[in-house]
Amino acid sequence: MEAKGVATSDRPWKYLREIRSELKKVVWPTPKQTVSYTGFVVVFTLLVVVAITLLDTVFNFGLHQYLR
Repeated sequence: MEAKGVATSDRPWKYLREIRSELKKVVWPTPKQTVSYTGFVVVFTLLVVVAITLLDTVFNFGLHQYLR
């Protein structure tokens, strides 16, 4: 069975060649940028954790006060 002129057995190799071709076009970040981006993600994640923890504590306290 052929699809658009490409033999079925050739499809995986064509796909892998296209992936390699696309990856050559990618502009990869420098190691310094990677460390910077990773640091930002870690700090932002910690801030979100703190915010959610604070909200959870406040709502939990409020719920306990309401149920008393």
